[in-house]
Amino acid sequence: MKKAFFVVLSLLVATSMVFAAPTKKITVLGVWGGQELDVFNAMCKQFTDKTGIEVQFEGTRDLDAVITTRVEAGNPPDICGLTGPGKMNELASKGKLVDLSKILDMNAFNKNYAQGWKDLGSVNGTLYGIFMKAAVKGLVWYNPKALSAAGFETPKNDWTWNDMLAESAKIEATGKTPWAVGVESGSASGWVGTDWIENIFLRQNGPQMYKDWYEGKLSWTSPEMKKAWQTFGQIVADPKMAYGGAPYINSTNFGNAVAPLFMNPPQAFFHMQASFIQSFITNQFPQAKPVTDFNFVGFPSINPKYSKAMEVAADLFVAFRATPEVKEFMNYLASAEAQSFWAAGTGGLGTNKNVALTFYPDALTKRAASLLNNTEIVVFDASDMMKPEMNNAFWSAIVSYINNPSSLDSILANLEKVRKDTYKN
Repeated sequence: MKKAFFVVLSLLVATSMVFAAPTKKITVLGVWGGQELDVFNAMCKQFTDKTGIEVQFEGTRDLDAVITTRVEAGNPPDICGLTGPGKMNELASKGKLVDLSKILDMNAFNKNYAQGWKDLGSVNGTLYGIFMKAAVKGLVWYNPKALSAAGFETPKNDWTWNDMLAESAKIEATGKTPWAVGVESGSASGWVGTDWIENIFLRQNGPQMYKDWYEGKLSWTSPEMKKAWQTFGQIVADPKMAYGGAPYINSTNFGNAVAPLFMNPPQAFFHMQASFIQSFITNQFPQAKPVTDFNFVGFPSINPKYSKAMEVAADLFVAFRATPEVKEFMNYLASAEAQSFWAAGTGGLGTNKNVALTFYPDALTKRAASLLNNTEIVVFDASDMMKPEMNNAFWSAIVSYINNPSSLDSILANLEKVRKDTYKN
């Protein structure tokens, strides 16, 4: 991936030979470090070379607290990179953000972005956020060679949830384990399970009820919610269905949870995770090749009406000032040119439909980008859209449910209590 990044960097620089000495600056607050920060800096260098505007980046791992403190003190950065729209909604409701429709080339923006991204970046019809570097959630990963060698069927793009369960039952009947699941993630343990619930709930009930849910308008004890958890339980509540049972699931870090698919012999055959898990696979198994050694299909359909739905996560940018420099940078961030850096350098999926597939480092990332561009219903990760107290309770509830599925009613009743306490207003 790094090689691809440097290739695309040279291509992008070669297409723009206008260089200007920095005379003005903007400040950007974000969370990036390591390779992501390298990519961000390369993207900004391209911008600075063309415009003479210097981008000064400040990084923090506690973004929510830092941006809240700075806004309250009247000293926000010019621009902030957020990891989800929840904070954007809060800041916009307080009148702290710039209406981007007044500084963006909206003809270009409307042409280059799907309506779903515009809706996610808007509050009460006003555009405040530009999304970029997205990930598709809910992909079902598998090892084609392992499945073939064991005589099992390869997942199909049109598989339904019942198809997936039927094939899983065939695997289970041979004494093998169909699924590998791991939800450990330190203080965020359980978030992987929330992705399961979200994808199931979305495909059972559609985007409007999904929105009502994360906005705190739907009871956690509703029949629809209970059904989603019980559907999730068809995988994690059956120790023969998920490798290692509850002890393994709750103690295994999400980044290592795919490993049983690549053991010799394989200990599991399916794994549900976002598009970003590809980098974890290649880091653990450097010889594994995309498509031939690992592949994916989309999350299986449940209600045909919502078969084209897709859950995503993505970083987005918001602005606190409408200076000419900020205007120029925000238009740059919305461009395919800027997002090509993320595609080549991180495998992050561009939200601008014109990011060329040639910038993605391999066939699977290209396919994930195509899925994102062609989806009909785009929703953001629901737990990331919830208030922090609700989100944390949701994570913990996943761990509790995996440990004791028979306690589902009390788990949902507790989540409902948190909802009522958290969404009083």
